[in-house]
Amino acid sequence: MNSPAVSLNTKRLAILLAALTAIAPFAIDTYLPAIPAMAKDFGAPIHDVEVSISCFLIGFALGQLTGGPMSDRVGRRPVALTGLAIYVFASAIILTVQSPLALNIMRFVQAIGGGFALVIVGASVRDLFDGKEAARMFALIAVIMMIAPLVAPTVGAGLLAFSSWRSIFVLLVIYGSVMLVIIWMKLPETTKLRPRYAGPARRVWWTYLEVLRTRNAVGFMLAHTGASAVMFSFLTDSPFMYIDYFGVDAAHFPYLFGANVLTIVFCNRINNPLLKRMECHQILAIGVVVQLVAAASLFVACNFFTPSLYVVVPLVMVSVGAIGLTAPNATASFMQYFPHIGGTATALMGTMQFSCGALAGVFLGWLHSFEDGLWPVTTCMLGFGIFANLMTHLVAKPKQATENTAIAA
Repeated sequence: MNSPAVSLNTKRLAILLAALTAIAPFAIDTYLPAIPAMAKDFGAPIHDVEVSISCFLIGFALGQLTGGPMSDRVGRRPVALTGLAIYVFASAIILTVQSPLALNIMRFVQAIGGGFALVIVGASVRDLFDGKEAARMFALIAVIMMIAPLVAPTVGAGLLAFSSWRSIFVLLVIYGSVMLVIIWMKLPETTKLRPRYAGPARRVWWTYLEVLRTRNAVGFMLAHTGASAVMFSFLTDSPFMYIDYFGVDAAHFPYLFGANVLTIVFCNRINNPLLKRMECHQILAIGVVVQLVAAASLFVACNFFTPSLYVVVPLVMVSVGAIGLTAPNATASFMQYFPHIGGTATALMGTMQFSCGALAGVFLGWLHSFEDGLWPVTTCMLGFGIFANLMTHLVAKPKQATENTAIAA
């Protein structure tokens, strides 16, 4: 761990950053149970409303792409506060929309603000920590953050039971407003502990080329992108899979969804003991293999046999839950290469992750135009699982220990 970080309260900082990161799962997961009701309210097919997930992911990616370099230049706090203000404003406007098109536009704007807020999380960790310490911090943040996707669908379903889907976005306005105040009062400016980018503003964007030219680091970024896309493929199609295809009641959807979160938490919790015996890239390699085996089994179970909820749910849990092993270790391995442009590196990684998730959603919608079975989502999950393994085993390469020492010094 870098010496400047010693004086900080690590757990309090993790809670603060996790609460900020929870902007994304709250914005997505709370309204998943309401998607069928929203489609009915708009008089549109369910897949037209599911597109709003892809719109959100695209906006989230663009928000990070813009906010990352800005945070390297002007600091983490100003970017986070600006993003939260946009997020709250767009969430309030969504309360008035009357069509899928208006919903998709405002979800895009809402997500840009969320991307501004999220991008400073990884950058702040990189400002303060290196190597395994960074991986432990990312894992701690992830465990705390998992409270959001665990409770979000339940909260959404509960609000839907007593009110309309619009009450869900009232909750998002409140959450965003509370985070705006907390970040204003409590978040330290971590760039003070690392050199800021001091060149001309127009040159900030060229730092993306520095990241993209680092082939070994890009391997970790793409591995994380592929593993995350497995999760996003399920996330996008989960209302159709469980509510429409298997006929699960919307009130029970949160329990099936929450099972995946519990698996992610479990994988996160075993990450720290594994880090005592293994390096980050070695744990990542295990995680992507576990994910691929589960995704391949899910593909076979759904397309060559009569799919059963009792088989599908456990296989989805492992496929999605493996992200608890892959995400912190891929992120830490990737960020190790970029100590002075953490915001830019985080932004590019987030952009790739959420853009790929958005493309998976668009591709799923296109496949569903041919058939409303489970083969579209299982095909996407398997394909992205294969991609993550190829990147991990053939492209990614960890930064040498001697280089790490030089950075820490």
